[in-house]
Parts: sequence; structure tokens; C-alpha cells
Amino acid sequence: MKFARELAEPWGVLLAATSAGVAWAVQLPVAAAVGVGVAVLAARAGVAVVAREKEPTPRQARVLDVAPGSAEENWLNRASAAADGFAALSGSLASGPLAERVADMEPVVQETLSTLHRLAGRASATGQALARVDLDAVTRERSRLQRDLRTARPEVRGDLEQALTAVQAQADVHARLSGARDKLLAQLQSGALGLDSLVARVAELTAATTDVTVDTGAVRELTDQLEGIRQGVLETEQATRKSLG
Repeated sequence: MKFARELAEPWGVLLAATSAGVAWAVQLPVAAAVGVGVAVLAARAGVAVVAREKEPTPRQARVLDVAPGSAEENWLNRASAAADGFAALSGSLASGPLAERVADMEPVVQETLSTLHRLAGRASATGQALARVDLDAVTRERSRLQRDLRTARPEVRGDLEQALTAVQAQADVHARLSGARDKLLAQLQSGALGLDSLVARVAELTAATTDVTVDTGAVRELTDQLEGIRQGVLETEQATRKSLG
């Protein structure tokens, strides 16, 4: 099947026709020229199929473990419950315009939950990295080195400055990790509560709407709200990936 598709690919047909034309131009018999074209087309299709089969599959975003009992796990559980509630609401709606609109939103809710899961894993990994840097000890060490530098002899000043640079690097790492974790937790909270709010609005809308009178403005607001949540978690994921690597 793949080979047949490659045979029908326009660029392959054009290459085969060009090759046949060149063969005919150098006064090969018509049958031989056609044979050249067919051979070129078959060879090109075979190479294309092999090349496509060797293409690496797209890398999936790695999902890190979420620390049990952590703040991020609590917010992820809240978001998961909201997503389950949305799916239950969607499945309970009678067929009609509103049910169709809500069903269209369900894949976006699941995508948002998947992103929140990745954010929670990253928050846990960041917290574990933070625990490896003793900020109090780093602060004391930096203060001591700064005092020593003020009275240091020239022959040891260079070594002390290198030590201070190393200690400052640890403090900088701690600041970056702390800022990233705060941002991740804030977005997890925002995403979970946003999904909670979305479920409440859908429930409210289903109670107040009939199949005959669908409030398109309210449905559009729901769609916009969900898109805002989705964009927020995606932007946070991209920002923290850039800052933390």
C-alpha cells in the first residue's frame, strides 16, 4: 500500500517522465525509453518507502513522577476529578446541539489534564532538586567568604573569589528552581480551579437550557474559558522548560 502511494506521488511521476524523455532523446527505442521511466519510478518509490520507514517516531513529552502527598499531587487530583466530572456531564446529555458542543470540548479538557500532569511531574522534580541545595548553609558560606575577602592577602584572593563564585552559583540555582516551582504550583492551582469552574458552568447551562433554546453566547464563553485554561498551562510548560532545560 505504501509502495502504491509512492508510485502515484506527483514528483515521482514527473521524474520518471523526464527520465523516459531523456532516454528517447538519445534515440533509444520507445519501448526501452518507457522501460527506463518505469524503472526510475519504481526505484524512486522503493527508496521513499524505505526512507519513511526509517523515520524516527516523534518524541513524546516525558511525564515525570509526581511526589505522593505533595501540593502538586493534590492539585492534579483536583484537576483529574474535574475532568472526570466534565466527561460524566458530557455523557449524560441528551442528543442535541448542546451535547455536541460539550462533546467537542471534552478532548481539549483531556489535553489540558495531560499537560497539568506533566507540570505536576516537573514541579516534583524541581522540588527534589531544591532539596539538594541547603540555602541556609550557602548563605552562611557566602557571608564568610565575603568577610574573608575584605582582609585577604593578594596571594589567596583569587582562590577566595573562585570559591565565592561557586557558592553564588548555588544560590542562583536555588533562586531559579524556587521561582520555577512557584510558577508551576500557581499554574496547577489555576488550571485545577479553572476546570472546576468549567464543570460548574456546564452543569448550570445544562440545567437552564433546552434543545430548542441553546444559549450560543454562553457556550462560546465556555469554549473561550477552556481555551484560556489550555493556553495557560501550555505557556507555563514551555516557559519552565526553557528556564530549567
